Amino acid sequence: MRSAQQFQGLDRTLQRAWIKGAGFTDAELDRPLIGVANTYQDFSPENVHLRMVADAVKAGIRAAGGTPAEFNAFHVTDSEAFAARSMRYVLPSRDIVADLVELMAEGHGFDGLFLLASGDKVVPGMAMAAARLDLPALLLYGGPTPAGRWGDTKLFLETVYEGVAEVGRGALAEEELTRWEDGLFPGPGACDTATSGNTAGMYTEALGLALPGTGTLPAGSNAQLRAAKAAGGRIVELVRDGITPSTILTREAFENAIRVGLAVSGSTNQVLHLIAIAREAGIEIGLEDFDRLGRTTPTLVKLAPSGDAGVTDLDRAGGIPAVQRELGDLMHRHARTVSGATVGEIVDRAVTHDRDVITSAAAPAGVDGALRILRGTLAPDGAVVKSSGVAEEMLRFSGTAAVFEDEETAIEAILSGAISPGTVVVIRNEGPAGGPGMREMLGATAALMGMGLGDSVALVTDGRFSGATRGPAIGYVGPEAARGGPIRLVKDGDVIDIDMNARRLDLNVEAGELERRAATYQAPAPRITRGYLSFYAEHVAPASAGAVLPR
Repeated sequence: MRSAQQFQGLDRTLQRAWIKGAGFTDAELDRPLIGVANTYQDFSPENVHLRMVADAVKAGIRAAGGTPAEFNAFHVTDSEAFAARSMRYVLPSRDIVADLVELMAEGHGFDGLFLLASGDKVVPGMAMAAARLDLPALLLYGGPTPAGRWGDTKLFLETVYEGVAEVGRGALAEEELTRWEDGLFPGPGACDTATSGNTAGMYTEALGLALPGTGTLPAGSNAQLRAAKAAGGRIVELVRDGITPSTILTREAFENAIRVGLAVSGSTNQVLHLIAIAREAGIEIGLEDFDRLGRTTPTLVKLAPSGDAGVTDLDRAGGIPAVQRELGDLMHRHARTVSGATVGEIVDRAVTHDRDVITSAAAPAGVDGALRILRGTLAPDGAVVKSSGVAEEMLRFSGTAAVFEDEETAIEAILSGAISPGTVVVIRNEGPAGGPGMREMLGATAALMGMGLGDSVALVTDGRFSGATRGPAIGYVGPEAARGGPIRLVKDGDVIDIDMNARRLDLNVEAGELERRAATYQAPAPRITRGYLSFYAEHVAPASAGAVLPR
């Protein structure tokens, strides 16, 4: 065991004395030492229950003959940072989470890792660390809370955020919105929509890094606590059997995860994160893989905001194993998982309990995957849209550009009534390097939906979108403005052509005119010139390469 090199033998007397100073016994140090990375924090609903869940995990580890050693990671909470300067720090936190787990695991000689994660950058960050370290590792997602209710209204994240604009245009009373605000969370956990965090819980299960059925378990439920104990026991077995992520995170596993993410109407952020996790595993995944797999993967579940079902509804309907079963031969059945069972063995035991939530491949909710990759003169390196949340009449759209250099000014224009039907709102200089930090544009899309413009106005950005985004919102436009992409040359009044069926995004401006604009273009000054984000802007890879830092 690695931990024996850290704490066993005469020459390690001082090191044993130190850990005994924290209350550990000789008997505990003779057992596998399992690092438990916990993202508990008391101001984020996704994390506030994780002390309780961690206690169950540690009980499972001890019952199986291991010794848990808990430490804290962190979650820069995106839903508390939308449309603010602080959102610039959310995506960059992912790579720091991966580094933190690496430093703690290597610095303390852990024999295995239990990753207790909530948060849409935390979950992929921990998965990146698991792939990088290749120690026995198992992930448990913190889970969703059921959708809130007020009267007959089912409350999701997007319901509340879009309500701000509805109040502004007189379609909703402010008192009613306050009731929604207070009722959104009936308990701890992520909001019940297909947020990026909930999507991460689902695709990490499909990757094989989590036990079957755990990616959708309601937060803090008895079922989750029982699963936490079982998962705690399983990580000890993984250590004893020498099963590491490199035996699980194969190309086939990533294709399984991509198909599942597409089939459940998951967040566009899965593109960014699965590319990054794959790179840590030594596997090249790119936008072309999402495009290729998306063309043959049906949408089986329309999770909110693409539909009315919440993630907890999906859990009751059979969860990710049932989705995999419905995908049939599209799944790589021989792929291994941390459970010890193959995907095929898991699928064969799965049952679909509710056809209103999980449709069949024979009669799917959509004939192709929920995400589409667009390319064209405005996005030579590609762009991403969640087409499952787009009205049919907006799949093909031509509009005149209204250009903004940041999200805040775009939101101000939308809420003031300055954006009219037939417009393509362009928000640029919000990419990984230009932002810096590639903020989520949920504030802008929520404003459009709340103003009743979701079926007449499109949004195009080199930033990204929350899983709660709906409507014709196209992100990841690459190259981003800061890297010389055509989006930097768009002017107010330019015509932009969108054809999601043909998977095209084009700027309808002659090449000669674009060359003249490029010759006089002046890049904006950096927004942040010191600290971590300044370093991040200088070193981060493009979104099409996962927005990773060099490691």
